[in-house]
Amino acid sequence: MAHVNITTLGAEVQAPPITEDLQRFFNRLDDIPLMQALTGSSRRGPKGYHVYTLWRCFLVKHYLSLPSTEAMRRTLHNNPFIARACGISSPEDIPHHSTFSRFFKLLADVRYLHLVKDVSRRLVRHHYQTLPAFGERVAMDSTTLKGWSNGGKNPKFDKQAGWSVKKGSQGVKEATYGYKLHLLVDCESELPISANVSAGNVNDAKRASNLLSEARFTTGYFHPRYVMADKGYSGKPLYRLIRWQYHAQPIIDPNPGHKKLVAEVAEMKKTTGWQALYKQRPAVERAYSRLKGQRSLNHITVRGLRKVTVHCYLSLIAMQASTRH
Repeated sequence: MAHVNITTLGAEVQAPPITEDLQRFFNRLDDIPLMQALTGSSRRGPKGYHVYTLWRCFLVKHYLSLPSTEAMRRTLHNNPFIARACGISSPEDIPHHSTFSRFFKLLADVRYLHLVKDVSRRLVRHHYQTLPAFGERVAMDSTTLKGWSNGGKNPKFDKQAGWSVKKGSQGVKEATYGYKLHLLVDCESELPISANVSAGNVNDAKRASNLLSEARFTTGYFHPRYVMADKGYSGKPLYRLIRWQYHAQPIIDPNPGHKKLVAEVAEMKKTTGWQALYKQRPAVERAYSRLKGQRSLNHITVRGLRKVTVHCYLSLIAMQASTRH
């Protein structure tokens, strides 16, 4: 949390570094189309609050990795510099929890969700223009996100979530009721290129083609040379898709059960080039670590696929726009 230096009586209180950090963060976003669509002719959000204020508050929540809306409201109360950066001039002007809830529901509406995604897409295009060799070597993987619901109860509070079963660090299978975030990231910068959110029980390989097509939809500059993935993405269809449609080399560890594929990849795996490329695959895992540890990805307090999608994209935007380049 940013702090305020105590100065002598009558002296000007210097704004902490967080003020400039947030201003730079906001300035990197091209969110005008979203704001215009949300405001319409009224230029006001729920309960008369300007949509820019509500939008910036949620961006700050993820930028500072705050765990909940209430934690965000406490931060706005306790730090007037952060509040002013969001367009709030006094504690009395801080929106109520219900106002934030209604605005978040609005962001998840089918009329506006694609515009939230577009904010992220424009950042991806910017990275293609400013970062050398961005998108030449990419990696894909998914991460499980615990839903805001107990999957063991009947009826389930979040019926759009699903069970995901994965081996934990100790080799023991762990079941989680929630969602999955699927990412395609640039291996050098560890920044996302495309994303997809699904129920927790969706197979990773089935979302691979969606990630690739989303990347191509985002920018015509998407022409990767190598696509890295673990054995969860093993399969002839994906190999063919990467080679024939994207003219890239799949660097995917084959599943031992896919005998023909194992034999086909065996010789390539012996080369130092293949091994060196495959060692870059953990870039996507490091991206998830940053999203969870620094951008509030793990703190889901909403239910339903569209709302969870907004939550994930806010985390992605916070990561993408906070990168210095």
